[in-house]
Amino acid sequence: MWKSGLLVGIMLLMSFEARADFFKYKDSSGAIVITDKLENVPKEYRKQLKVIWDEDLEAKDPLKRRWAAASELREKKEQEQKQRKEAEKKKSSDGKRVVITVDEETGQLKRTLE
Repeated sequence: MWKSGLLVGIMLLMSFEARADFFKYKDSSGAIVITDKLENVPKEYRKQLKVIWDEDLEAKDPLKRRWAAASELREKKEQEQKQRKEAEKKKSSDGKRVVITVDEETGQLKRTLE
C-alpha cells in the first residue's frame, strides 16, 4: 500500500519538475535578469519578481519565432508545389488516356485519346 503512495508522490513531483519556471526581475542598474532558480534572486528583488512559464519565453524568443515562421513558410511552399504538380498532371492528361489499336486490314497502329 505504501509503495503505491510513494509511486504517486514521485509521479506528482516529476510532473511539477517537467514544467519549467523562470523568474524575472529588474536589478538596481535597470538590467532585466532571468533565472531558473528562485535562490538566485536577491531578497530585495523578490517583491517585484515575475514568474514566467517556459512557453511564454519561447513565444517571446525572436529566434524561435523566426524558426517557426521559416517552418511555416517551408510547409506552405511544399504544399503549393504539391498542388502545382497535381494541377500539371491533370492538365496534361485532362482525364483522357491513349488507346492503341491495330487496324486488322492494314496492320497499322491507331492511337486515339479517350
